[in-house]
Amino acid sequence: MQPRDTSCLFCAIAAGHVPCHAVYEDEHLLAFLDHRPLNPGHVLVVPKRHEPDFHRLASALYGALMQLAHRLGKCLAHLYQPPKVGLFVIGFHVPHVHVHVVPLYAMADMTAEAFERAQRTSPGVAVLVDSAAQIRHALAVMEDDDTPASGWHA
Repeated sequence: MQPRDTSCLFCAIAAGHVPCHAVYEDEHLLAFLDHRPLNPGHVLVVPKRHEPDFHRLASALYGALMQLAHRLGKCLAHLYQPPKVGLFVIGFHVPHVHVHVVPLYAMADMTAEAFERAQRTSPGVAVLVDSAAQIRHALAVMEDDDTPASGWHA
């Protein structure tokens, strides 16, 4: 069992004690939809082990975390067709390393005001369930080298 902080929301999610809309999981990482997204498809990538600071991660875990964020970025770019996909590593709301992977349509999508607005709204559960299913399916049909399979249509 990975070390966990019993007061940490993301540790509780990784342990399965708090539900989430997971899009990817392996032995060390979990990716799930943000329940207060900046835009549809906003995913959080977290290590399952409690790690408060990204700059203290072991190199291998940091690499795996960023490789998954990169893969998810390609997936979100395909599914949502945004002009950009952004990555954020902040960690103020939950002191557990988490990378935000977000489809972006304008610079205003990544401002403090956008984060505050997102905290006041939430998509319906059905929207999150559908989005998670689409992302999981798209990830499943991506080839191992992270490029879309020929004829990739999620």
